[in-house]
Amino acid sequence: MDLASAQVIGAGIAAIGIGVAASGVGNVFASFLEGALRNPSAADGQQGRLFIGFAAAELLGLIAFAVAMMILYAPPEATPVEAVVVEAAAVDAPVAEEAAVVAPAE
Repeated sequence: MDLASAQVIGAGIAAIGIGVAASGVGNVFASFLEGALRNPSAADGQQGRLFIGFAAAELLGLIAFAVAMMILYAPPEATPVEAVVVEAAAVDAPVAEEAAVVAPAE
C-alpha cells in the first residue's frame, strides 16, 4: 500500500469522530429538552450543564477534525537529520584548592 493511500484512509477513519461528535451534540440537546419538558421549572438550573455537555462534545469533534487534517496533510516522508559529531578534547583543568573553613565570630 502506498503511503498516500494510507494517509487518506487514516484521515477518513479519524473523520468518523466528527460524525460521532455531531451525534453526541444531538444527544445532549435531546436529553435537555426531554428533561425540560418533563419539569419546566428545573430547566433554568440545567442550562449550564447543557452548555458544558455541548462544549465537551464539540471539543471531541474538533480534536477528531484536527487529527484527520494532521494525518491527511502530514509530509509523506521524513527527511533524515544529519547528526553532527563533535569530538571532545581532553583538557587538563586546574584542581581547585580547598578553602579553609572559618568559624563564625561570636
